Amino acid sequence: MKASDLRRWCRPRTILVISNLAENPAHTLEVVTGIRGTGARVFLVQLPGPAYTTPGLGRNLPFLLSESRAIAEPRCGNGNRQAFLWAEILSEVTVLKNTPIKRIPALADSLGADLVVLTAPEIGFIRFCTASSQDVDLYGSIPVPILIFGARMKMSSWNGKEFRRILLPISFGRDLGLQLRLACRFTRRSHGRLTVLRVFENGTTDEHPWERTPVAVEARLPISELKHEGILCPMEIAVCEGYPARKILSFNEQKPHDLIIMGGSRMGNFSLGPGHNIAESVMSEAFCPVLILGRAIASASAAADLIPQLTLA
Repeated sequence: MKASDLRRWCRPRTILVISNLAENPAHTLEVVTGIRGTGARVFLVQLPGPAYTTPGLGRNLPFLLSESRAIAEPRCGNGNRQAFLWAEILSEVTVLKNTPIKRIPALADSLGADLVVLTAPEIGFIRFCTASSQDVDLYGSIPVPILIFGARMKMSSWNGKEFRRILLPISFGRDLGLQLRLACRFTRRSHGRLTVLRVFENGTTDEHPWERTPVAVEARLPISELKHEGILCPMEIAVCEGYPARKILSFNEQKPHDLIIMGGSRMGNFSLGPGHNIAESVMSEAFCPVLILGRAIASASAAADLIPQLTLA
């Protein structure tokens, strides 16, 4: 992995937002408003969904109309306010309507997207076939981080610019160094604090009790390497025992964070579909955004031997 990849992922210049026309337009409005606060160039893809062919769509989702038609039709109350908000947003956002989901990976690549944003976690699980007839989903086909804003998220708690309190659940494996480096860069950019959480499953490992302590976990982290590379950030180590997804969510409820970063392949197999991995459970239930590194980290694992050579200012 190149140092430039970590830098652009942490400070994206081009963001691709993907929404589904079947979802609540107010939620999409809030997400796009927040993403605009990053100062990046924003592209909004509106996937065709059940609502796309629903009679009277224009009356229910006025922001999908052309500017002249939107002005011509009378509105009142909240609908009128929402229309004006969309008019302001769309003046600075490139909207790509009715884009087939199978074209999203190629679109993200052609745009040079540094970050893909989903307005609902379910979007990432929509299956499609590639040119090679491989059956995949967005989580398994986009090699950049994916930021998810679930329906339970409190959008008012995020200003669109920074994440001060970041939670990084970890498991020990070859991807840990990359995950920690990216998390540290995110945290340093926001002048925030990183919490590294290690959840030990009951009865599944043979560690001694002393190995399940914050001190023991810290000893296994590449702290000296991070310090040498100049990216070490304020950090605390926490441990708990139990079912990982449940413990991650409960920990975040007790100590609310602005962002949860979920790592690579060891956090679960997305190919199994919804409900079969830790990351899916967390991003569906969390009250804050969740950043999925899965494919981005997996694609970089082959270059893991280059990590000691990174110099991240």
